[in-house]
Amino acid sequence: GFSGADLENLVNEAALLAARQDKDAVNMADFELAKDKVYMGTERRSMVISDEEKRTTAVHEAGHTLISVLITHQDPVHKVSIIPRGAALGVTQFLPVEDRHLMTKKQTLARIAMALGGRVAEQIVFGEITTGAQDDIKRATRIARAMVCELGMTEKLGPVAYGENEE
Repeated sequence: GFSGADLENLVNEAALLAARQDKDAVNMADFELAKDKVYMGTERRSMVISDEEKRTTAVHEAGHTLISVLITHQDPVHKVSIIPRGAALGVTQFLPVEDRHLMTKKQTLARIAMALGGRVAEQIVFGEITTGAQDDIKRATRIARAMVCELGMTEKLGPVAYGENEE
């Protein structure tokens, strides 16, 4: 699912990782680590996180994973990490089984459900929510807004496009 530029970036990152370890050649382990960095962001192992926040992050990521297993029309989970990367305390990585150019309404709704799975898991396990779902909520809202305002995927409003890239 990577573009040509993404692949170039991946190869460059793998080569840098191999060079830092004084390897003569790039191997698959280097590509796997490079893929994680390109797809999920740079690891921030120096960030100090309490055991309580680690547990909350683990429950949150488990929520995404559980939803993706329980519902259909969702790409399978490839990797789950509670090592902070970029701005995120944890990441659940999905890998599509095939290139996809179109999405059905069911697939789109599955993406929303998966995005909100972490927040729901927090509610169920801890009885309250955290700010950890901020990006998930943005992503789910973006998808839902597109379904209604751009893709005509709502029965009440019908196949009409509303607004032209308005916030």
